[in-house]
Amino acid sequence: MKFLFLRCFLLGAIVYSTVISACSAFLLKGKDHCVVGFNENWKTMPGMIVVNKRDVQKRNISWENLSTDNSQYSKEWISKYGSVTFNLLGYDFPCYGVNEKGLFLVELYLEETSKVVNPSQANMFWAQWIQYQLDNYKSVQEVVDHLNKGPNIDWWPNAAGSHFFLSDAKGNTATIALLDGKYKVLTDKDMPMPLLCNNQYNKDLEAVKKFDFLGGNEKFDFSQQGKWEDRYNRAYFMLKNYQYDKKPVDYAWNILNSIHAGEWQTVIDLKNMNLSFRSDLKKEVKTIDLKKLDFSKNTSVKFLDIHTESLGLVNRNFEILTLNKNNEYVEKGFPIGYDNKVFGTSETFVKLKANIIKFFKNILPN
Repeated sequence: MKFLFLRCFLLGAIVYSTVISACSAFLLKGKDHCVVGFNENWKTMPGMIVVNKRDVQKRNISWENLSTDNSQYSKEWISKYGSVTFNLLGYDFPCYGVNEKGLFLVELYLEETSKVVNPSQANMFWAQWIQYQLDNYKSVQEVVDHLNKGPNIDWWPNAAGSHFFLSDAKGNTATIALLDGKYKVLTDKDMPMPLLCNNQYNKDLEAVKKFDFLGGNEKFDFSQQGKWEDRYNRAYFMLKNYQYDKKPVDYAWNILNSIHAGEWQTVIDLKNMNLSFRSDLKKEVKTIDLKKLDFSKNTSVKFLDIHTESLGLVNRNFEILTLNKNNEYVEKGFPIGYDNKVFGTSETFVKLKANIIKFFKNILPN
C-alpha cells in the first residue's frame, strides 16, 4: 500500500500517466527585498490558516501517540514566537508557515528521504516538527544549529518523506534533506539560487546548467519550456533575470503562475512581514498584515479557511479555533493526507481524532 502525505503529486495524464511531484519554493532576494514564493501542487485540499500564539505549553506528538493509546511523551517546550501557518491536518500540524520574526519553513516531497534517529531525542510527527521550528527559532542558522539536538522527524508509516526549504527576514536560506540517515544541509554558500523543487538540490542545479543562460550549450526557450518537469528551469531563469522594479511581490506571483499555479499559493514579503495567498477554489489573492496580528498568550488561537470568501486584507476575518472546528479539519484533512481510501473509516482514525481532542483540550476551547 502506498502512503502519501503532502507529496505535491499530480495524478493523471497531463504530462505522464505516472505520478508527478510538483512543489516549488524560492526566495527572490535583493538589497531592498526578501520575498518567498511557494506553490503547493498536489490536488484540491481543505485547510486552514492558523494564528499560533507565543508562550504556549507544548509537548511532542509522535505517530504512535496519534494512532494508539500510548500517551507518553518525552519533550516539552513553551513557544517563544507566534506564527502563521497553513494546515491541512489541524492545529499544530502545519505544512508550512512563517513566524513573527520572519522565519519561513516549508516541506516538499523528496522520494529518497530516510529517517534520522537520535536515540536520546523524542519522536515528533513531521507536521508538528515544522511547528516546533517556528515556535523556537528566529533564523535559518538557529534551525540548522539545533538539528541534531532536536526531535526526530516521525513520518507517516511506510512513507518516503520530505526535504525542507527555509528562509528568514535577513535573506538567509537553507535546504535540509534527510539522506542516508543523516541531515544534509545546504546553506547560502552552497546554493547559487535559493530555489527548491522535488529533487535533491544539486541534481536540479546540475541539470539547469546545460542551458545557455548559465553558460551551457542548449538554448533555453522560455515559451517552449512549459512542462511540469521544466518548472525548476523556468523559475531559475525568472529569478536570475529579475530587474528590480520595486514590485518584487508581483514578480514572485508571476513566477508562481509561470511555473504552473499551485492548489495553494503563497507569497511572503519577509522584510515588510506581509503575506498574500490564494487557493484553486478561491483564486482571488488575499493578504494578511503579519505585523498587526496578536500572538500574545492571552488571546485566542485564530483560524481562517484557506478557501475563504473574504477578499483583500483578511486580518479581521480570522475566527476563534475551537476543538470542534479543529476536528472538522482533522476529519477532512487526515484521510486526504494519508491518501488511504479505508483510513477515514478505520479504528486508527477514530483513535487519532480522539487523541487530537485530548492533546489540545487545554489549549483550544470547546
